[in-house]
Amino acid sequence: MSIAIVAGCKSTQSTLPDGSTPDLAVYSVQPQVVLPGTWIKVEGAGFVDENSGSLVVQLQGVGQQPWLLSPERLDDSHLKFQIDKTLFSSLGGVGQFQGMLKVRADYPGGLNQSAEVPVSWNMVEQLSPELNYFSAVVGQEVVYLGTSVDAKGTGFLLDGEGRTELRLSGTYTLDDSGDELAIESNLLLLEPASRQQLSGPLAASALGIHPGVFHGQIQAVNVFEGGDEISGTALTDVTMELGPTFITRTEPTEAARGQWVDFFGRGFVSSSATVVIRIEGTFTERDGTVVPLTGDNALQIVPEVVSGEHMRYVLRVSPDGQGGVQGLGAKPGLLRADITPEIYYGTEMEKGFGLKDVEFSILAQKQVIYISYLPGFTDTLRVFGLRNVENLIRERILQVVTRDYSEFSVEFRTVRPDDYMEYAVIEVGGVDPNGRDLLGLDNTMGKDTGNLYFDDIVGGLNADSRENGTYAYGGVFLSSYLLFSPSVEGHMPIASERFDDIFGPFMPSMGGSPVQAGEFPDGDRAEQIELAIHALGSMIGNTISHEMGHTLGLAAGPKDYFHNSPPLPNQIMDGGAERPFEERAEIDGQGPAVWSPENHAYLQKYLPK
Repeated sequence: MSIAIVAGCKSTQSTLPDGSTPDLAVYSVQPQVVLPGTWIKVEGAGFVDENSGSLVVQLQGVGQQPWLLSPERLDDSHLKFQIDKTLFSSLGGVGQFQGMLKVRADYPGGLNQSAEVPVSWNMVEQLSPELNYFSAVVGQEVVYLGTSVDAKGTGFLLDGEGRTELRLSGTYTLDDSGDELAIESNLLLLEPASRQQLSGPLAASALGIHPGVFHGQIQAVNVFEGGDEISGTALTDVTMELGPTFITRTEPTEAARGQWVDFFGRGFVSSSATVVIRIEGTFTERDGTVVPLTGDNALQIVPEVVSGEHMRYVLRVSPDGQGGVQGLGAKPGLLRADITPEIYYGTEMEKGFGLKDVEFSILAQKQVIYISYLPGFTDTLRVFGLRNVENLIRERILQVVTRDYSEFSVEFRTVRPDDYMEYAVIEVGGVDPNGRDLLGLDNTMGKDTGNLYFDDIVGGLNADSRENGTYAYGGVFLSSYLLFSPSVEGHMPIASERFDDIFGPFMPSMGGSPVQAGEFPDGDRAEQIELAIHALGSMIGNTISHEMGHTLGLAAGPKDYFHNSPPLPNQIMDGGAERPFEERAEIDGQGPAVWSPENHAYLQKYLPK
């Protein structure tokens, strides 16, 4: 029996004076048939998050008392809540439910809105499934493990109600031997997309992992939360041919530690089965040393299965116990090998078809660093009066850090990488959350001598650092740079009048006028603006280079050695109090700062190009 849903119905909305809160609306409520355990999904608009208000669902049948429910908010447009056994019974149990569903949003200050729709649900204890379509048998084409398949029919169970199983029974003839095996109720579980469709990958549980031909039937069975089963209709006289797993190509043809390598082909499967790629051949290091990868020394990697046609593997390393790292990606060189997929399922193994004589270059380790700009950075630029040249300041920052690390295998990015899984992050924000007015802080734990870890995060809260009694929040804090002004209360000992000379003309707090949109580069103050961009971008870039140097294991020296000693002019890893404003801003003939010989040698050792 179907239900009636009046889509888009809105009512009893209150007027919000500031107009900042979006109108609340309910457009649709699904599903149409409700069982004990059914999750009701509500689509609409204006579903605020917990920081902006609270949401309540009121469900009231004709002549009944209302039920108030706390829904789970999925996003601005979707909610869900569950009809458990108690609520199912309270709504009248089996039969037709007629009533209203109302969503109410309450906001700070006593404001609220509500929207409602009428609902008419068919309430049932159980459903009998009917299967009338299975995509893998349409057209009699070869199917592969991991292939996306669809089952269509009626009466399928949704989340919370139980599960609809597809059970395969019949015979399976193996391609290699011709042996015929009996198949009895092999299980295939697919995800419910609706009452009428199940979707998902073809799992090894259905036909196994060996290529062959299945002939028999596929039956849909509903298994309810309590364990009861109802067998539905079956597709009979079904034939499916399962093809072998094979790899057609890899991309890219060269990669560095922490970078993704993609494998493409067919028959890639996960869940209860595992695909292992066996690599047999040789690895030639840069110095000409040839390492055999055969027999027991062959490499075996386990990639992540993205789909039946796509797998990914990240070149990972592990500590070697001697202060270095080992594994594919630890050393640069050339891999010449055959790559073969092997599928493992329980005690069984099936070898697929791979690629012969593959050449793959392992590049020198590259430290990729993502510069993440937080909203506080932009807010503080407004204090400097430089918000309208933010993009140019960011460009200058990137120029500085790229220059500082140009001799080493380090790459800075301003867009989060998707080709690397292992990369570092440094956050650039506004106010120092530590309350210490720090210019920047590496809040990672300890000194990473040798740069064993490529995925440090300099930002946010580090609970380990907090428990260790050190400052917990890391990153670069632009608001603290204001203390370079001798005009500011509590300024730094290294404050400089040159700060006021450069930034005062634009800072409202100093009587300056902020840079206007379109004022640079053609306005009367172009030269002053250019100097401010150069100075601030240089200062921030210098701080990023310094803090990331810490994460790479600098300053070179003993475990407790974090800054150069003794300090010298124009050195990146000198302590903060030793680096004057002019050097940081790279003005008046000072700067740019460079690596000390010891730090330069360290970076050249661990991150050579």
